[in-house]
Amino acid sequence: MKNCLAVLVMALVSALPAPAVDRAQLTELNNKARGFAKQQDWKSMRETLLEMGRQMPAPTPFYMLRMASVEALLGNRPEALRWIQRYAAMGLTYDVGADKDLKPLAEEKGFAEIAAAMQEHAKPLLKAEEVCTLPLPDLMPEDVTFEKSSGTFITSSIQHHTLYRVLLPKKGEQECGLQEIPLEASAKRWPVMAVSADAKRNLLWVSTSAMPGFSGFPEADNGKAALLAVNGSTGKVVRRFDLEASGPAVLGDMCLAEDGSVYVTDSLGGGVYRVRGDVATAKLEKIADGLFSPQTPVLAGDGKRLFVADYSMGIAVIDLTGKPGGNVEYLRHPENVAVTGLDGLYRGGDSLLGVQNGTEPERIVRFQLNREQREITSEEVIGQASPVVGEATHAVAVDGMYYVSANVGWDKVDDHGQLKSGEHFSEPRLLRFPVK
Repeated sequence: MKNCLAVLVMALVSALPAPAVDRAQLTELNNKARGFAKQQDWKSMRETLLEMGRQMPAPTPFYMLRMASVEALLGNRPEALRWIQRYAAMGLTYDVGADKDLKPLAEEKGFAEIAAAMQEHAKPLLKAEEVCTLPLPDLMPEDVTFEKSSGTFITSSIQHHTLYRVLLPKKGEQECGLQEIPLEASAKRWPVMAVSADAKRNLLWVSTSAMPGFSGFPEADNGKAALLAVNGSTGKVVRRFDLEASGPAVLGDMCLAEDGSVYVTDSLGGGVYRVRGDVATAKLEKIADGLFSPQTPVLAGDGKRLFVADYSMGIAVIDLTGKPGGNVEYLRHPENVAVTGLDGLYRGGDSLLGVQNGTEPERIVRFQLNREQREITSEEVIGQASPVVGEATHAVAVDGMYYVSANVGWDKVDDHGQLKSGEHFSEPRLLRFPVK
């Protein structure tokens, strides 16, 4: 799901090769740093950021920019420049000239080389082909899955609170067809988020959430969320799992295991949940907590670990062999590989595909894992800064190809889900490229 929800819990933290991270403690430190910034007490802010850094073996892009800013404000320009250099090494870009705190760095020796590198990173790149456009501009297709029984893709819609079958175009045509699945009224009450097709049980697993601040549903529902098992043929709800949370929640992303187990994340509350076994008697159990903004989960090759895209942290790793609620670790990675801002996350062999809509530029990336799938060794950019990609969210693998939902329109709406003034929706796109 989109990062406008993640910013509600965004913290100044890092995706690290480290054991469990104390969310409460880091959030407290971040709040202290923000307080010092308001007081323009740059020395205290720097000390607070350094304390956070001592708890985190590697910094995120956001952390790097904050450290560069505070060093520049303290007059430590060479050190600030080193932070910007580390940021640029991640393949990212940033308009330093538009940042009043960092603008003075342009006068420093060596800045021109860094600026040139970031300009190169801002160039459009696309190693995928466009399958089709979708004929409903305000669809806002959040997730995409493939239903083997019907041979069709299925996409969820934020704006229309429903599901659509996506029919691939005939040869020579450029537009996919859309057929709404007749969901019952209770399933269409809130925006429809994630969807996964369970061929063995003829079910569509659907997450739906009354996202805080959004309009289009009763105010009394604000912050509620549910996971639904829906009959793919009739649209009837077979089983409903309402999330009982202590605060507002958003069940935004999920994955389906080969044994039928469903893993779903609460991007607002920080929890990861599982449903397994007989649908009629199964429970929605929490298996992990304390993440910052968990997005798409995906199983490791051994089936014993769950990778979770934690938007402001990196890629969390949950051990499924221990007791639910155990420690959460983070996937190791080189410092020059950015692993934050990930929305969609998928595994193909020993690689992870990431839909990264929380970086500059927004990207689709492939992370190569080592044989044990314990760390990232390298990355490949599939697409970035492309009007064709726009704001991408999720993907599904079908017959050796990844199909990605792109240009979905999250960047066109405000925090209430309403179209921003002066903006307009353009047709979403479906892209594809090889899994390997």
